[in-house]
Amino acid sequence: MTRQLPAFALCAVVIAVSAGPIWSQQESTGGQPAKGRPTVFTFEERDALSGWTTTGDVTVDATKNRQGTGGTLKIGPGGKALLNLRDRDESGKVEMWVYDDGATPENAKAHRIGPRWGLVQGDGHVLATGILYAGYLGGDEGYTASANDGKSWFDQLFWLGVRRAPAGWHKWTFDFDAEAGLLVFHNDKEVTAVDSRKVGLKGFNAVAIWGDSGEGQGQTIWVDDMSVSLGGPVMVAAVVEADPYDAEAIAAETSTSRPTAVYTKENAPATPKLDELPLKESVSQYGITWTFQEAARVGQFVGGDWYVVGPATVKAIDPEPLYDAQIPRRELDAMDKERKPEHRVRNGFMLNPPPEMKVAYDSGVRNWFDPSLIQKLPVAMRPGDSLVSTISMPKNLVLAAQLRNKIERGVDDSSPIRTAAILTCVDRPQPADAFRPAFCDRHQKIYLARNLQRELLPTAAATENMPAISRYVRFTRRPWVGTCFFGFEEPVENMPQYGLEYGRVAGISALLLCTDLAPQQKEPLLVNFVQVGIDLGGMVRAGHPGWTAWGGHGSGRKLPIVLAGLLLGDDELANVNRSFPKASFGEDEQTAYGDAWTGAKVVFAGHSGIDAATGIGRVRGSGWGPYEHMHPSQWKQGQNTSESYRRCCTSVGWVAQALALRLIHAEKAWGHDAFLDYVDRWMHEDDGAFVKTIKEETGNDHDKDWARQGQAWDAFVNEMWARHRPTLQVPTDGWKQKHDDSYYRAAIGQ
Repeated sequence: MTRQLPAFALCAVVIAVSAGPIWSQQESTGGQPAKGRPTVFTFEERDALSGWTTTGDVTVDATKNRQGTGGTLKIGPGGKALLNLRDRDESGKVEMWVYDDGATPENAKAHRIGPRWGLVQGDGHVLATGILYAGYLGGDEGYTASANDGKSWFDQLFWLGVRRAPAGWHKWTFDFDAEAGLLVFHNDKEVTAVDSRKVGLKGFNAVAIWGDSGEGQGQTIWVDDMSVSLGGPVMVAAVVEADPYDAEAIAAETSTSRPTAVYTKENAPATPKLDELPLKESVSQYGITWTFQEAARVGQFVGGDWYVVGPATVKAIDPEPLYDAQIPRRELDAMDKERKPEHRVRNGFMLNPPPEMKVAYDSGVRNWFDPSLIQKLPVAMRPGDSLVSTISMPKNLVLAAQLRNKIERGVDDSSPIRTAAILTCVDRPQPADAFRPAFCDRHQKIYLARNLQRELLPTAAATENMPAISRYVRFTRRPWVGTCFFGFEEPVENMPQYGLEYGRVAGISALLLCTDLAPQQKEPLLVNFVQVGIDLGGMVRAGHPGWTAWGGHGSGRKLPIVLAGLLLGDDELANVNRSFPKASFGEDEQTAYGDAWTGAKVVFAGHSGIDAATGIGRVRGSGWGPYEHMHPSQWKQGQNTSESYRRCCTSVGWVAQALALRLIHAEKAWGHDAFLDYVDRWMHEDDGAFVKTIKEETGNDHDKDWARQGQAWDAFVNEMWARHRPTLQVPTDGWKQKHDDSYYRAAIGQ
């Protein structure tokens, strides 16, 4: 992964670039170099440095050669050698062999600029690999790449993960492809840590080699068999940003959606006969088109998702799934390049995704990608099947995610999947008010909108900052198909990308359904939100382990399941904790009754909480388990991490969920009172003195406005809490009362 590190003031090497191209160097092929034809520098002749601009200790060493005869370019401490190639910054390929004898300074942790070699742009900007020393770099062990202005060598760093040992010759290749951008190779293996977009070069016009620039005795390096091939203008696509959730995008999507009817038992739609369904050769949704081998009878569920009466065979999908060499080189990201070519996939699909943390939609997925699950066309579908198809994120596209974050393929932990749609195969036509069965449900339990117990939803007065309900309709409209974790495989245009936002979207959606909006206004969101709950509940029913507490991750999944179960009269889903006691939900695993050091009787159970399956506090080797029973004077790094996550990424996103549950009187179904009382504590406990104590004992300052208790992330939620929480009969001081804390004591005891 790319490591971006802070800049430090260091002495720098300044490269003087000649005004025009110089081509009087020794070349093995003879003649003037031309684009596409390699020119080789062997340093065997007396005038081998003709055409180079050199300063300091730069010589031809006739005693050393990679092949055993001839000479090499020797760069001693303080030396610099520059070869100007042309007067334009364009593409091309440079290969060179560098001899590293493994020498290191006495203090390898002190800042020092060792030998480097690489490309230079016309304005002096550089991308070079080499040996840099600092407390956070292993310069004595491995190589680092630096992208900078030719002066500030610690500005933009990429730790390459390439070892210097054993001492000897190393082949380095800088392949600046006209479309794919800059690729760096060590001994013919790509070094994927170098991100072409972060390098900042638009091409290159020179090659440079710098000697050790540190104080005292420095290292000497040798260069041999350098090859240069020049290319044409660079045509790397520019980065484009888009927001699929802005007002214009929402309006465009809304214009293509079907009107949502409020179906009840009184106006329940009839089930169509088979020959009443349209006969279609293909169907499309969210930019994905499925084409059948033979025209088939199709229909749509109440939320708009398509079904086909089977059996049926899908012979083509658009956008076309791509594999191996079909994927353009310029589209490969670092994760792709770690895969075998035959394991690379774009716009992938899965027939019947397993309720497990493994997918095969896109080879850019971190952690959870399983190449054994890659499927290819045609797809034979039988009743009971669900086909999840995806569109991959292209490189250089930055999408705004729901409520927060920007997602770009190959950058940090971003998902490489743009959108997803589901085609379901059924055995018979379905009524217009049928919900799509959960995509992990092979038994295809069908729920009907006519059976929704809408009377359970209150009509609490909305407040001034109520968001546009159309925004949350859009947030929940496309299927939330995330079976994994950390958002690594979650479609950006479908669902939230981080646990905090997952919890916020779930909570605010539920809270909007509790307002005094007209039923017709609520219905699209109601249908979408219930469908989300059906899908999440279907995962758990099929054996999914749930969504564990892990910092801000793991929130927001339980509420849609509970509400869907309550509104549909499904007792198993409504009481999901009782039905599936070992399933993990972040909100529950991170809250428990116990004595907090603040005097509260309910605690935040830590970054990683208490494992629902075992009842053991999770430390994950970092002290991330329960901690609030300890005074801050006893906290170590793991406990400080937990306190930070309590304030930044969990509690502020839980308030809407807790209030919605209270308004619906769903406390019993939720089945974990500690969560509800913890949110009351978060909103009512005065933490002013506690923040001061934490700073005194740990040095960590939580006195920023966004980190203080007594607030939710969103103004609408704060207003609704202030207006409606006091009106509920349930006391707000449950967090001050003594409860059975044996569960917590057992968790910390283990």
